[in-house]
Amino acid sequence: MLEILTGITSSSTLGMVGILATLVTIVVQVLKNVLPESIPTKLLTLIVALILTVAATLIFSGITVETIFFSIFGSFIVAYASMFGFDTMKELFERFKKSDGE
Repeated sequence: MLEILTGITSSSTLGMVGILATLVTIVVQVLKNVLPESIPTKLLTLIVALILTVAATLIFSGITVETIFFSIFGSFIVAYASMFGFDTMKELFERFKKSDGE
């Protein structure tokens, strides 16, 4: 379904999430040393993920309403992967994934 909506395969989407989550983690670690400690780390992660995901999507996909919408939605997935790791995200997806027998 993802390929029908966006024209992107799920394996390349997972790769992009991994790359963006790594970049977000690196940028947040650098910013934590520069910015005051009063800014919560999770809020900083959400902001950085939103900026980097939208910027990367606009650079590589062009500007349309759909790409902006999907990049904003994707930024929450990237932020979640950056904050809690891929193991937690994998467990969450497996919990809601239907098995073939059902």
